[in-house]
Amino acid sequence: MSDQQLAEILRFKAILLCEGLEVSEEVIKTTQEAGIQFDMGRQGGAGPAGGRYFKFSNGSIVNTPLFRAPYDHSTYRIRSISATHEVQLEKKHTHQIPRNNEQEIPSTNNSFAPSHPIQQGSSNDHPFQQNLSEDHPQIHLIPTPEFYRQENEEGIPFKKIALMHGDTTLATTINQRCRYWQGNQQCQFCGLELSLQSDATIDVKSGKQLVDTIGIARTENPQFAGHLTLTIGTTPTKDKGMQEYLDVISTIRQTYPTVPIHIQIEPMQDLTWYQRLKDAGATTIGIHLEILDDDARSKICPGKAHISKSTYYQHWDQALAVFGKNQVSTFILTGFYQNLTLFKQQLREVLAHGVLPVITPARHLNGTSLAPTFTPVIDFLEILEFAAHVCHELGIDPTANRAGCIRCGGCSSLIDAYRLQSGKVNLS
Repeated sequence: MSDQQLAEILRFKAILLCEGLEVSEEVIKTTQEAGIQFDMGRQGGAGPAGGRYFKFSNGSIVNTPLFRAPYDHSTYRIRSISATHEVQLEKKHTHQIPRNNEQEIPSTNNSFAPSHPIQQGSSNDHPFQQNLSEDHPQIHLIPTPEFYRQENEEGIPFKKIALMHGDTTLATTINQRCRYWQGNQQCQFCGLELSLQSDATIDVKSGKQLVDTIGIARTENPQFAGHLTLTIGTTPTKDKGMQEYLDVISTIRQTYPTVPIHIQIEPMQDLTWYQRLKDAGATTIGIHLEILDDDARSKICPGKAHISKSTYYQHWDQALAVFGKNQVSTFILTGFYQNLTLFKQQLREVLAHGVLPVITPARHLNGTSLAPTFTPVIDFLEILEFAAHVCHELGIDPTANRAGCIRCGGCSSLIDAYRLQSGKVNLS
């Protein structure tokens, strides 16, 4: 695949992440009548929800939000999905990635939306930010797994225990409750307990339940559950759920000693937990700052914001000492910055600690208090290009990450940008 094709995939993936796809009721009905399982994606749970997974020809995955027609902020709509899951798209209007001094921002009620125009040089300074060609890269819908229809020995549908993210990642939240929800201090973008309210999941998953789910998933497709992503709500206990992780991971390791396991935590008081988690069998870890701007973080994440950045830095350093280079990550949401230059400076601080950022646009979910928030595609591409450049500069390699959101890449394009820069492509 040529550098130009890789660049087209990166740029189109950025559009899909930032804008999503419009889909009509007619297309949904026609697709379902053709025997293809099609829905709008999970509407709650941890991480970016409200989307479906699609695959590019080079294997890159994108989890793009879907919006029922009419939806004004997407450039593309789904026209049809074939029996082979090939997606036919059509442009609603011509998408021209604007120059830095031509940036227009969709209206938003979010007080932390970026101020523009951003004048930091011409688009020729940013080779990722050229206009897309008329022919967008082909994408295929990743089918809904068949094992979702089956139940375990307790009569619980497997889809309530764990879900496939992309075509290799099996993911679950081992405890669906978070203490911040009890005091109305949850992150405004979080849909963790919404999936409980809609009966889409169960509140606690055991190691045995996950072992059985891995088995049934791999029976359907040996590529399924190639690596695991385990998340947890912040529990009211002193250890913030770390003992639950130990129990689940230890049980999984008895049956699957080599499957890479990613876990996600909030900084806890006792730093010795990192070694215990690693010894139990965790492979990679995510410690999620979420938002770089302190004012925005205190508003959007009122519960987690009591933990200072310096505490995150301390925990990142300790986790890196235990889990190793390229195995520690943090989610960074775009859409909450006033100044892109400052955002990139703060992002460099994250990377300077050796932490891989899962850079993804903030995504609104029905039922959450976060107002619709938009990241301009040109900003997103500039951020990705910057992050990839700093990774090369500091010797950080996202492609070496062994498990979890970085490896999956469905919600972020860091690996795509890193690989493109590795080829030293010039698109100008």
